[in-house]
Amino acid sequence: METKWKWLALAAVLGAGPAGAQGWHAYASLGAGVTLDHFSDWRAKGPTLQAWLGVETPPGLSLGAVFETTQTWGQQFAQAQNPSQMSRVQLDYTAVGIEARLRFLGDKPVTPWLGARLAKSWAKPFTPNSLGELRREDFDVTSMAFRVGLDGWFGDHWGISIATALQFCDLKFTKDADNSTCAKPLQSITAGPVLRF
Repeated sequence: METKWKWLALAAVLGAGPAGAQGWHAYASLGAGVTLDHFSDWRAKGPTLQAWLGVETPPGLSLGAVFETTQTWGQQFAQAQNPSQMSRVQLDYTAVGIEARLRFLGDKPVTPWLGARLAKSWAKPFTPNSLGELRREDFDVTSMAFRVGLDGWFGDHWGISIATALQFCDLKFTKDADNSTCAKPLQSITAGPVLRF
């Protein structure tokens, strides 16, 4: 009989989830991971770092500031001046902006969420032009991203966050003198601690 009550108490605790999930909250998360270039021929990949700080309303909608930085390396190209020397494409950017997130099952130990980001991105890609010459350029662009994440909570305040994003126009490149265009969308995958207070 005593064992039965223990199991019922445990089920009640798990079902209720973290008590801190109700009401207004601030969230802070730090994630590290990888950025992947699936959609272009460059096939770049490399490390990424992301930080987010936001305020969440009781229905689960939050708005906050986001910082991201990424440095990736991709396909090798021969240098136009010296064909025997090879260099790699680089797709690098730093972004600062705002991100809205909608959290589901906010009173449970595991909470999925959807996010949308609008940011200013400063990019310094090293890419080939129409003549095959690799050039380093500076771009200042408006970018956006759509994110899907999952937070697992150890208690009322601490947890682990895992997220993936599809990111648009964090990077531009120039094929000819008068035509710059956004690079293909990038995918980022990050994981790290999240704090709720």
